[in-house]
Amino acid sequence: MTVFLSLILSVMISLCLLLVLGARENTRRMEIECVTDIGMNNILAEYHRELLRQYDLFFVDTSYGSSHADYRQTGEHLLDYIQKNLGSEEILLPFLYRNLLKLRVDSVELTQVSTASDEGGAVLRRQAVEVMYQRYGITYLQQLESWMNEIREYELNSTDVLARQQQACKELKEWNGSVITVNGVEQTLQVENPVAEICTYWEAGILNHVTEDSAKLSTRNISPGSRLSDRDILVGTGMNPAVEYEDNWWQQLIFHEYIMAYTGHYGAEKEEGYLQYQTEYIIAGQDNDLENLKSVVTAIFGIRAAANLLYILSDAEKMEIAELLAYGFATLLTLPELAPVFQAVLVLTWALAESLYDVSVLLKEGRVPLFKSAGDWHYSLEEILSFGGVADGEKEDNGLAYTDYLRLFLMLQDKETTTYRLMDIMEMDIRQTPGNQYFRMDGCIDSLTAVLQYSGRDGKTYYITRSYGY
Repeated sequence: MTVFLSLILSVMISLCLLLVLGARENTRRMEIECVTDIGMNNILAEYHRELLRQYDLFFVDTSYGSSHADYRQTGEHLLDYIQKNLGSEEILLPFLYRNLLKLRVDSVELTQVSTASDEGGAVLRRQAVEVMYQRYGITYLQQLESWMNEIREYELNSTDVLARQQQACKELKEWNGSVITVNGVEQTLQVENPVAEICTYWEAGILNHVTEDSAKLSTRNISPGSRLSDRDILVGTGMNPAVEYEDNWWQQLIFHEYIMAYTGHYGAEKEEGYLQYQTEYIIAGQDNDLENLKSVVTAIFGIRAAANLLYILSDAEKMEIAELLAYGFATLLTLPELAPVFQAVLVLTWALAESLYDVSVLLKEGRVPLFKSAGDWHYSLEEILSFGGVADGEKEDNGLAYTDYLRLFLMLQDKETTTYRLMDIMEMDIRQTPGNQYFRMDGCIDSLTAVLQYSGRDGKTYYITRSYGY
């Protein structure tokens, strides 16, 4: 009987000890998981407040306000959080707490970090698209796509009407001073350009003629070498594998709407922005506010000129008027062969002058149809010959606005350039706020994967991998 009880007791004690060891092991694993999850959540809670306030984006700044962005600092923060959650130094009434499991964290290694600039800025675009996804309906985006298709179909962004007009004027000028024989008598031609006066408007730059007060335009400069798009950027491991983001055409359009909503532009400048014409900078990439605005206005002027030229060429009545005037000028010089040159000069100048008016309307928050009709046309050819300045345009409700042209230019630009320049703007704005002098977007992460090693007093080692992100 005694032997039997001894055997039973030894089995029971072994079973109890096994259960206690199993309970301790499972408790250790549970504590490791809980402490790791708390630490990872603490890392994500360190999102950059100013970036969220100004741009509604969640990113962790790995510089933590210092002059050096380094993902290892994030790992050190995670290690510190876990050590504090394992210890009893900073809890209330620590003498009541006993760490019975005696766990410690030995190492933290970040094996995956997604930075804002990874994959050509796709990480940032994903968050921006999520911010904007519910703001705009698909109908408006379809209208933008339709305008873009028309611009590409008719090559409005590549037809240089101004260059063609200057070439026609040059051909006309070459006849001036030529010697011809009329009825056996030699004569020196005095060929005058009938539109020479209006040509000075775009030769000297059109911005002064289409804005109300050019002296009030911003001339703020960017410090060279301070931009993300100009420097060697920090590289992470790319997009979080757990995130699905196609980065397709529609998502790029939505991303452009994010840019329009969160950056300033001419007529709607961002009060706290370093640059006044931020969207124009994203499109043109110049070091100066004024140069960015000039580049965009000149590009709009070019598209308007190409569209207006197509309309004149398709309007039989306007072409007939230009032809009659051209033959009149040529007849006065007794040189009918100059009629086509005069007609080219008149038609091209007519399109350019109408485009000056269009740009003036756009900068006054008006709208202009992409392709005009007779009812939309402003200048007659007689007014071009006696041009006295750009008339004040009336605001119309039909057509494209200045902001629509900004959207179209964003669509024409490659997505990496657009994204990096947006991050330039973000850096400039946030560096103006207290404690963010060295802020850099390529040092910001939106997800991370960490491998952590724990060990107990008995020397047993545990490994755990966790992936967290916004």
